[in-house]
Amino acid sequence: MKMIRFAALALWFSLGLAQQSLFAQAVAPPHAPEIHAVLLSGNELSADLKFMCELAGPQGVRGWNLLESFLAEIYSGTDTAKPAVFDVLLTPTGTDVRAYFPLQVVPGKPLGEKFLRNIDGIGIKSKKLVANFYQLGGGDKEIAGSAFNGFLRILAAPANYSAIAKKRAAVPPNLVDPTAGKVVAALLAKKFDVGIMLENPKKDAASIKARVADFQKVKDELNAGVKQAADELPEAFAVQKAFLDHNLGELSRFISESSELTLSWTTDALKKEARLDLELEAIPDTDLDVSAKLLGQSPGMFSGVPRNNDAILSGRIHFPLDGFRKSNLLGAMPLFRASVEAQIANSKDYTDEQKAARNLAWKAWFDMLTEGVNQGGVDGLIEVSQANGEKANLVFALKAKDGNAVKGILEQLPKINDGYKVQWDVEKLGDYAIHTLAIPGSNEDMELLFGKNISVHVATGPQAWWVAIGSKSLDPLKKAITESAQPNEALANNFLTLFYRVGPWLELLDAQRVRLDAKPSDVKLSDAELKDKKERAAHRKLALDALKEGKDTIETKMDAKNGRVTGSTRFDEGLLKFIGTEVADFSNKTLK
Repeated sequence: MKMIRFAALALWFSLGLAQQSLFAQAVAPPHAPEIHAVLLSGNELSADLKFMCELAGPQGVRGWNLLESFLAEIYSGTDTAKPAVFDVLLTPTGTDVRAYFPLQVVPGKPLGEKFLRNIDGIGIKSKKLVANFYQLGGGDKEIAGSAFNGFLRILAAPANYSAIAKKRAAVPPNLVDPTAGKVVAALLAKKFDVGIMLENPKKDAASIKARVADFQKVKDELNAGVKQAADELPEAFAVQKAFLDHNLGELSRFISESSELTLSWTTDALKKEARLDLELEAIPDTDLDVSAKLLGQSPGMFSGVPRNNDAILSGRIHFPLDGFRKSNLLGAMPLFRASVEAQIANSKDYTDEQKAARNLAWKAWFDMLTEGVNQGGVDGLIEVSQANGEKANLVFALKAKDGNAVKGILEQLPKINDGYKVQWDVEKLGDYAIHTLAIPGSNEDMELLFGKNISVHVATGPQAWWVAIGSKSLDPLKKAITESAQPNEALANNFLTLFYRVGPWLELLDAQRVRLDAKPSDVKLSDAELKDKKERAAHRKLALDALKEGKDTIETKMDAKNGRVTGSTRFDEGLLKFIGTEVADFSNKTLK
């Protein structure tokens, strides 16, 4: 039971308390952002877990009953009606974390005594240094056998909190009630189950520049840690480095130039759903502000195409590129080209003619990408629909400066493999010509999704290019082309929508796994690999059973208005039932 209790308490330290800090300083400079996370209360967490377990039926109820007793031990010494608070302290050389846990007031007993006994039971020994201040484990030193090494300060009434950190300097004597700060109070007022908020109180140019300089040290350290694999082509490694550098640059902008950034999770038992929400406001006149104000200005080209009633995947994106993103993408394009050319040149599977054709096809593709970046954004559509008892159909589209350029790729396919057959101009629809493509051989994974004798249609025109796959994909393709002629002005603020049904894709994954497992193999699996394979199959079965009644959707919507970005991802009841099934399964096997 001790090990189980320790595993659960480790969740409280998920922001990094139980890990060795990378950085030396624990005091954040004035220009640093304030970053705080909150768990609304232990009672709310218990209510959410109970709700999800009970969705799983009798087994879930049994699992919850075991888990409820276990949580009572974990919460021992804490006030489960009050929030837990985490401060992320950013310094010029990195980060540290300070956690606050609300303490139960026991009449006639010193504040925190019961909490200290509880953490002692999971291997965190405490030693009183002065009044209300304790060393945990080895304090500044790592010692064997201690679950955590650091310091704890008790904040007396009216605060009634414990503050824990790895460094002594992170828990000074002048700490006050963690819920009283402006940022934490604003976060708690939103009533999220779990939330994290970043706010930059210092919005002047000098402070922004200082934050960028601080993060540059982190970027340099991470970049230095990326090494080229022995069997990796230098050109492919250059692409990997470019991706990392761009992503770190994006992260630097969000940390340095956000006025306020909030990410939160809410489990809504009344609606039988959960939501992951995002809110972003940038500091005025920063690059991030300019980027945010490009979003939500006009509807995307495909906003007038409604979601298919039988959709198992549906998405629309209309994402303008700011100068930072355009510059990075255009700078990386020669690296992408060089990487592909090197892989083709090093391949022993193609003839010289096939290599030449592949190079020409990829050249046409990268020329189109470059024109798309110069045009200023990504505007696209994807629809995968599947009626009951039938195979799926896909429709995909991208806006382009000249969608007819895709013909340059189609022209090379028969030279790459003579199994490709292109029928040109099979049908005309306004400015678009529809071509039919026969593909060589068979692909078992594709056939699982789309069926045998897969039909592929490609539509080219002056503003976009389209691909449709599936035996019944031609009519949805033509319908979508017609509907795209009139964007939906009501969706002008929406720049991303994604709808996803988990069940059908999980069934596809399971069928693929069953097919692969049925194939003879000379590879003998170890006992550990066999156990892992069996556990994965068991988790898939739990998920399939939980989702067999549907209610398995994940839906994301991202909007922008006047530079303020908001987004929400909704998780349907069946997915919460699956989480409850997994939690209950763990409880029934481990806590009985």
